[in-house]
Amino acid sequence: MTRFFKAHHGEAAASGPASPMSPAFDLKHLQCGVIPAAVAGLVYLLAPPAVAQQDPGVRGGLQNTAGYLQYRGIPIPHPPLISPHPTTGATANPNEQASFLEGISRAGQLESTCDTCSDVPSGSPVVGLGELDPVFPQFHTNSNGLGARHNADQCFICHAQPTLGGSGGFIVPNPGQGTPMLPENPLFRLVPLRFGKQNVVPSFEQQYGPIREVRFKFNPDGTRDGGVHQLWVVTGITKDPTLTGCSLTQPDFASQLKKGNLSFRIPLQMLGLGLIDSIQDREILSRFNATASQRAALGIAGHPNRSGNDGTITRFGWKAQNKSLTMFAAEAYNVEMGITNELFPTATEEDPNCNGPAKPHPNDVTRTDPDDSENEAFNNPLHILADWMQFSLLMRFTDAPQPDPNPSASAQRGRTVFSTIGCALCHTPQMQTASVMNSAVLQNRPVNLFSDLLLHHMGVILADNIIQGQAGPDEFRTTPLWGVGQRLFFLHDGRANDLLQAIVLHFAPAISGTTATATATAAPAYPASEANAVVLKFLGLSKTDQQAVLDFLRSL
Repeated sequence: MTRFFKAHHGEAAASGPASPMSPAFDLKHLQCGVIPAAVAGLVYLLAPPAVAQQDPGVRGGLQNTAGYLQYRGIPIPHPPLISPHPTTGATANPNEQASFLEGISRAGQLESTCDTCSDVPSGSPVVGLGELDPVFPQFHTNSNGLGARHNADQCFICHAQPTLGGSGGFIVPNPGQGTPMLPENPLFRLVPLRFGKQNVVPSFEQQYGPIREVRFKFNPDGTRDGGVHQLWVVTGITKDPTLTGCSLTQPDFASQLKKGNLSFRIPLQMLGLGLIDSIQDREILSRFNATASQRAALGIAGHPNRSGNDGTITRFGWKAQNKSLTMFAAEAYNVEMGITNELFPTATEEDPNCNGPAKPHPNDVTRTDPDDSENEAFNNPLHILADWMQFSLLMRFTDAPQPDPNPSASAQRGRTVFSTIGCALCHTPQMQTASVMNSAVLQNRPVNLFSDLLLHHMGVILADNIIQGQAGPDEFRTTPLWGVGQRLFFLHDGRANDLLQAIVLHFAPAISGTTATATATAAPAYPASEANAVVLKFLGLSKTDQQAVLDFLRSL
């Protein structure tokens, strides 16, 4: 297991223990598998030339984001409404704005397990009960449907950096209990223990580490698994009197971690996803084909992941496994929170002792209530749609991450270098939405995403040995870089908290597979990373230009 990287984030000191203000993690704790010694040595040799340069850290300072605002008694800013169209000046119309605002309310709801045990009427903001943000309550439930197995109990808990709707960040762990504690990973204490739950926190959920979802690579019989295994169970919860007989236990994560059978994913931002959803396949392929000769010269291939139903390009998720915002929203409600819905009507855990005797399935569906007794009446247009559908509309009309309006001279130089050495061949700076749409604010609009939305081989170091659609064991979608300037963790499993480290970890040579023995399982063969030539070009830059690239990335 490699241990040579120990990158500090932001204002972190050069040495000393990790703290909330300087989280330090070495790869020993963050790897999802063992790196072969030869590969580890090669990456070690590659790292020193770049170590003299420094990731400048979260743009605007870590203390001005997410839970650090909570700690100071300031609500985390809500997701921004999509900005006016840069060419036509069109803005979101009143209906789009109303659905966007309703979506914020739904995504912020704190879920209870039963339809009658939330602290306030379902769908209502929590007013007058001491919550810092009535729309993002932390110790009063205002919705229902939480599954017996789940990873989170509200959407924004995993999407709060730097604002609600962003990527994974830190949250104050003791809401409503007096003096706030320093913010931390909400999956370290807050979610697993909230309302009396009795979960044991796995070792890979570190106090100041990334929010991590878990997939099992293989089933006990050796066949592929690849699905999410929820971290938490509702056993012990005090908010629901109907669950006193629940005795669910968590999966044996410690044994699976020891076997190397776990693959981790961290939350991506929700900002700007409506723009990505509005890009046509022909645009993606046109941009890709335009750079074919340049990519070939650097050993960069790439291909789309595609829907098994209609063959069109899928584009959301770390492996581009989800087709649309609608699919992503419905799946997240069921997989992450255990909330059943029209698209995913079957619960991930159906134990009746842990779901309650009167819990409807599917739980979150289009409203047909004849009155407003639960604040979800059919006769209120904003309450017709289910939470998961309103959540998808929130994402559709959320603005893209905004870059630094006044980038430094170094950052401006870095943008040129970024393109010159080939980074932009995968991290495509711009695409365009469809020319005609039902929304004037979305149509024919530039999307500054810095991604080709396609899959690329990243080699053994980043390989997670999970197959999703046409995405192989070491293939990942090019992660959009807009907003990277304010993210805390990088790469699919959050193993890097420093951009320099993330760049170096893109390098991996080809390796041969091994056959199973009496003492070791078989290991697959992996091709070289498609990023190798570009990483070497980066490492060959002058110190000034290396720093310029890092400054440019933090300006996004």
